[in-house]
Amino acid sequence: MTARRLALQTPEEVPLVFELAPVGSRILAFTLDLLFIFAAVVLIVFIFDFATAGMTVSDADNFLQALLGLVLFFIWNFYFIFTELRWHGRTIGKRVAGIRVIARDGGPLTSDLVFARNLTRDIEWVFPLVAILDSRVLGIDSPALLVVCWLWLGVMAFLPLLNRYHCRVGDLVAGTIVVANPVERLLPDLIAEAAAAKQSAVARGSLGDEYTFTQDQLDTYGIHELQILEDVLRRYPQQIDPELLQTIAHKIQMKIRWQPEPSQRVDAYAFLQAFYAAQRARLEHQMLFGQRREHKVR
Repeated sequence: MTARRLALQTPEEVPLVFELAPVGSRILAFTLDLLFIFAAVVLIVFIFDFATAGMTVSDADNFLQALLGLVLFFIWNFYFIFTELRWHGRTIGKRVAGIRVIARDGGPLTSDLVFARNLTRDIEWVFPLVAILDSRVLGIDSPALLVVCWLWLGVMAFLPLLNRYHCRVGDLVAGTIVVANPVERLLPDLIAEAAAAKQSAVARGSLGDEYTFTQDQLDTYGIHELQILEDVLRRYPQQIDPELLQTIAHKIQMKIRWQPEPSQRVDAYAFLQAFYAAQRARLEHQMLFGQRREHKVR
């Protein structure tokens, strides 16, 4: 592992290599998220200011102050949580900056991890910033405490530079890391590639029989495992060597109890492409009927 790259061992024992997100990209993503939150708050304030135009000044002010405090609380605390859960570790800012949050152990990014990494943000940034901007809000009148707040912000700002994973406090508490998320092709491309590769292999005579799977075999894995397999296929052959690809194909064959025909020659890459296409179609079919399976069958 280099200073910029990290190898994670997934629960499927598949090593995946990620590039740690640059600190500049993280700052950009956080800044964009703050701008989005600010724009949302301004829009909400404008709407309710228009809605309370007929109220008396005192009643409108009290109402707007209470409402604004409630809106700020929910937007600030749940914007990051909702977007990271909805978009698999990416907020709007992270999507633009090309980074994402993943679990440090290579497993799925669960709601517990997302909540843990985001609920520490108030302690890291909000409380000291509020104390500096308006110390009366927190009842801090001592200049010494304000100095402590400045020092605290300095430590929080430099902490990602002082550890190997570039983690802030929330990442250290939750066991998450932020990695680069390079732009990839759309998912249907992999299926098209699988069909093209299969036709080419048949034309060369290097692929005899079609790789077919039963519904029980396809139900062995879930969405998370499909995403891992997709990542493996996209990284081959630049980051995944043929020997490792063969090992992955063999593990899947053993797990789903798939056996080739006596005269069938199994190409690891073609097999994994065929399994990916078949499993993806199976999962999409199940979701049409309201069945969503995130993880493999134990």
